[in-house]
Formats: sequence, structure tokens, C-alpha cells
Amino acid sequence: MNKILLLICLGIFHVGSIRAQSYEGKIDYQKTQQAAAMIQLPHSRDNVEDALKEYMAKKGTKSSDVKGFIVFRSVHLNNADTTLSDLYFMTGSKNRKEKDITVLSLLPAPKNHDIATLLSGDNSRIAAARTFLDSLAPYIDAYGVQVRVREQDALLKKARKKMEGYLNDQTDLEKKIRRLEGALDDNKKDQVREAADLNANINADDDTKKKNNKKIRKLMDDQGDLEKKLRKAQSDLDQNKTDQRQQQAEIEKQEQVLEGIKAKQAR
Repeated sequence: MNKILLLICLGIFHVGSIRAQSYEGKIDYQKTQQAAAMIQLPHSRDNVEDALKEYMAKKGTKSSDVKGFIVFRSVHLNNADTTLSDLYFMTGSKNRKEKDITVLSLLPAPKNHDIATLLSGDNSRIAAARTFLDSLAPYIDAYGVQVRVREQDALLKKARKKMEGYLNDQTDLEKKIRRLEGALDDNKKDQVREAADLNANINADDDTKKKNNKKIRKLMDDQGDLEKKLRKAQSDLDQNKTDQRQQQAEIEKQEQVLEGIKAKQAR
């Protein structure tokens, strides 16, 4: 089963590692259709947007929000670009069923140019924008893997902490069982002693005999309570060990998933 799980994880990561390719598309903006470079990325919108902002921040550019766009102003699309552009990015889900796939669109515009006035047939910057997205995709992939590593590591720590709780509970239950077993042994010894006292006082007055009998009945009642508590503690310990086995299997599963993610990160 572990081998199957690992193969499934590797298969998922293999699919995710297929390099996305940009393409040309259209964006509807203020009753106009604008040509844009687009790319589909196997990451959530939040991760794509965070990675984009981090990527651009490393280039010394901060973002602003403009009418649904994430905008970076006065940017060179590539090292050979001699003019500055304002880059309008937009993110959206591929469709309702594939919410974990984000479509990242890039509409490049001349610096300080109103994109609503761009000519619909002007695709002069789209090729450079596509190249920009293709170079951005590996960074977003790496960012996404880092996020998965952190999330999976948190899940693994949570699973291990839960196991620590089970181990602590086991220690407490074992102590409780030893304490109950000791109390039960003492109870039985007390019963033997009281029975011996009763036999020794066979000719004693009725009040003395009643006291002995009362003590014996109390000890027998206590014995029943102790045996009941002992059975409950032993049942709890058995369940605890079952829970530990299940939790260990969960830890191993989470470890395999983390190893799979880290293997992708190393590639």
C-alpha cells in the first residue's frame, strides 16, 4: 500500500512538473477586447499572486491594484527591451472543476498608457509578454513547491504531536493500571485480614461481628469498583495502542508525501 501511495504522489508531482507554455488570448476590458499573453499554472490563485509579487519585488518593482489587475509600472519586458511598459496581470481559475489551476494573464501596455485605448489588433508586445510568462513560470512552480513543503511539514508535525499525545496517554494509563492493581492487591489482603479477624472473634458480641462484616462488605464493594476501573483502564490502553498504530501509519503517509514534494523541489 505504501508503494502505491508513493507512486500516486510521484505521479501527481510529475503531472505538476510538466512545464506550462504561454499562449495568446483575449481579455475583456471596458467593452474592449485586448490581446494578452496567458499561461495555465497548477497552483492556487493566492500562491500565483504571491509568487508574482515576490518575483517582481526582487526586480525592484512593487505592485498596485487597478480595477481587478495587479499592475507593475515602468518595467522592461526583457533585457533587450529599450522601452518601459506597464504590466497588467490578472488571475482566474481555469474553470469551476479545476480551481487548483490558475490562468495568469499579462496585458503589457506602454508606460502610462490607458489600456482601454489600446488598438485591438496591436500585438507588438505579446510575443515579449509570452516570453516573460514562460520565464516566470519556473519561479512560480518553485514558490508553489516551497508552499507545499511548508504546508506538508506542518501536517507532519501535527501528526507527530498527536502521536506524542498518544504516547503520553499510554504512560498515564500504564501508571493508572499499576496503581489500580496495587490497590486491588491491598484490598484482597485487607479482606483476608478482616476474615481472619472475624474468625478470631467468632465468640465476640454481635456489634463486633457486625463491624467486621460491614468492613468485609465494604472491601468487596471496593474490589468490584477497582476491578471495573481496571477493566476500563486496560480497555483504554488497548484502544490507545490501536490508535498509535493507525497514527504511525498516518505519519508514514505524511512523510512519504513530504519526501515526494522535496524530490520535486530538488529537480
